[in-house]
Amino acid sequence: MLHVTDVAPPGLGGIETALATLIDAMPDVQVTLISPAHARGGDRKWGSNVTLRTIGAGNAVRRVVSAVVPPGKRKYVALASWLVDEWYRREVASAMEGDLVHLHSFAAFRYFANFRSRHPSRLSQSLVDWLRFFDGYGHPLLFTDHSLFGGSREQFDSIRNDLLLERLTNVVCVERSGKANVDALARERGLRVRAWWIPNPVDTERFRPAPLPSTDRLIVGYAGRYERLGTDRVLRLAAEAPDWVEFRLALAATEDQIRNAGAEAGRTRATLSWNLPNAQMPEFYGSVHLFLDPWSFGAPRTSLEALACGRVVIRLAGDGARSAELPVDVSPIVDASDPATFFQALSKLRERSILESLGRASRKLAEDTFSIREVAQAYRSVYSAVGGPAT
Repeated sequence: MLHVTDVAPPGLGGIETALATLIDAMPDVQVTLISPAHARGGDRKWGSNVTLRTIGAGNAVRRVVSAVVPPGKRKYVALASWLVDEWYRREVASAMEGDLVHLHSFAAFRYFANFRSRHPSRLSQSLVDWLRFFDGYGHPLLFTDHSLFGGSREQFDSIRNDLLLERLTNVVCVERSGKANVDALARERGLRVRAWWIPNPVDTERFRPAPLPSTDRLIVGYAGRYERLGTDRVLRLAAEAPDWVEFRLALAATEDQIRNAGAEAGRTRATLSWNLPNAQMPEFYGSVHLFLDPWSFGAPRTSLEALACGRVVIRLAGDGARSAELPVDVSPIVDASDPATFFQALSKLRERSILESLGRASRKLAEDTFSIREVAQAYRSVYSAVGGPAT
């Protein structure tokens, strides 16, 4: 099995964590992980079945070119370095033995697809076609979207996912909305693409229920990227929190973002933790009474971990439609457009017996639907169907 990714464990993001959790759950499968060499998070210990092959060419390009490119143009440097790494990923994968390439995400493709739309030319078309030439990996390929295909159909279409799906034949969607979008496009275009829904996994042995904090204040938790869409909504709520509510936020950010966040952190009166390793997240979830999920669709990795720790996940309404990834009787949806209304609704959850009851239901949902045991077995079946190792 050749796992190919443009992010890498032990980074702090959802893709990195989901990938590492899946690999750890299959110690009987020989794995080569082809990934960038610049992931955050320190060294990670892998099982004896894992060979790590890092790609550092793009990072070298970034260091050299960034020195002469104005700060406002640095995003183009990042895209150029991604292209270099992508070329090396294909060269490395095609030269190795393996039953299957499992490709994780491919989010940078959207920028090149949009560039082709804005600047149509033979060159831009050739670049997009090369990126879509998945035979270049040299093996049968399975693509996991990691929410790329999820959300509304309008969002799905806006980032030109159709261009990818014209060339992909085997796709795993981690959101139900993603599979629905893929299936609908396949019907409309007559595409021969097989799609499975397999959610992101959570290690329910590592993320276990913990007693609720013993305090009269209601401790509200949130974890996510500082610049992520939705984090700003949580920060606004934290700034309006009444005295009986305390916010604890675990945010992933760059050093520049942390420095710039000082003033905003002071206004929120929230307790902030920066770049917590995933190994410390069970303790974080155990320190809160409930967890907020501001994302407009799907079930983020941090929400699944909170569920596994027996914490009710409150999904925020008021900014886009929510999908049915989590049932409302376990994970309520609360209108967050007005802070006063939001905290009034939250006050009904202050009773310990209610939190404990919802926490038990949350843990059961995590075990039944998102447990790595269930997810790994689903992937084994897909690997067998695609042509890779099933044992």
